[in-house]
Amino acid sequence: MNIYDISERYERVKRSVIHHSLIQISDNGKLTVEECKEVVQFDENTVKLLLSFGTVTVTGLELKMRNFSDRGVIITGKLHSVGFDDSGKDMGR
Repeated sequence: MNIYDISERYERVKRSVIHHSLIQISDNGKLTVEECKEVVQFDENTVKLLLSFGTVTVTGLELKMRNFSDRGVIITGKLHSVGFDDSGKDMGR
């Protein structure tokens, strides 16, 4: 196996991993989303996030966003629901 083959395999693995997001809910007061591309909407009752597979909408009360970076975001508050919409997959991005 030469360096080109190793490089090509690495790039394929990297692309496949990047298209996955991890969403973790702790109790009903903290939601962590990794690999978030964009915050589409944010107010104290609704947060809408763009992920690689579509959008995630979080509803609740007194929602706050913190630690937003290219790696993800943490949402705290009283969480009521988490909804998924993949109808706009890839969304031209």
